Amino acid sequence: MHSIRAGYINELMLMLYRKKTAMFFIFSAILPILMAFALNSLQPVLGLVAVSRSFPHQMLDIYTAVWIPLFILFNIGDLFPNEIASRTLKLALLRPNTRFQVYLAKVAALATGIAALLVMLGIVTLICNLFAGSPLGLTETFGIVKAYFAALVAMLALAALFIFVAQFFKTANAFMVFSIVLYAAAKLAPFFSSSIAAFSPASYTNWHMLWLSSTVSAGRLLTGSLFLVSSCILFFSLGYYIFDRKEV
Repeated sequence: MHSIRAGYINELMLMLYRKKTAMFFIFSAILPILMAFALNSLQPVLGLVAVSRSFPHQMLDIYTAVWIPLFILFNIGDLFPNEIASRTLKLALLRPNTRFQVYLAKVAALATGIAALLVMLGIVTLICNLFAGSPLGLTETFGIVKAYFAALVAMLALAALFIFVAQFFKTANAFMVFSIVLYAAAKLAPFFSSSIAAFSPASYTNWHMLWLSSTVSAGRLLTGSLFLVSSCILFFSLGYYIFDRKEV
């Protein structure tokens, strides 16, 4: 347990020290504020609604569709293919750590980064609501918390999928190009075949919206939850299976 915790802290510190990670967090905090100012300034000109009570989940829609998936891909590229190319992964495996401990530490660090992004987005958007004069009530805040937690589960399933994909690449650039194309194709595929959406974690990036609706049945929410949790377990296991057998 001590080795896993030490490895996790080490991976988390490495991720935080990367300039790309810092830029992601800075931009993630600034964008909602800029959007709030833009909406307020355009309201008298175009008659648009200013920052409304739906602002937190409107921003969540944008982040889960584009921004957080990019954060996931960049960090997976650094955690796996880039470390193979730079041979730093071999150094990690020379320590008294098993491959599973190294793999688990990397996945846990990435999951923490995703959760931190969502928590920061939620806090910033709620503050924007407060200063814009449209604070949320207790019931609405609880609904937003549910939506953000649902988004976390969906993003973890997406991360598990691309961690599995990353095991087939030895350079971060090749992984990034392939993964962006794969993600774009997965997002477009449901327009051509609706059956694909039911079996693709990429189709669940806006899954949190279902948790905000009072008309969605509990059975549908349970089915979606089980699929995402199963995807996490499946792709985590497949990724480790390949990671455990690859030469570094």
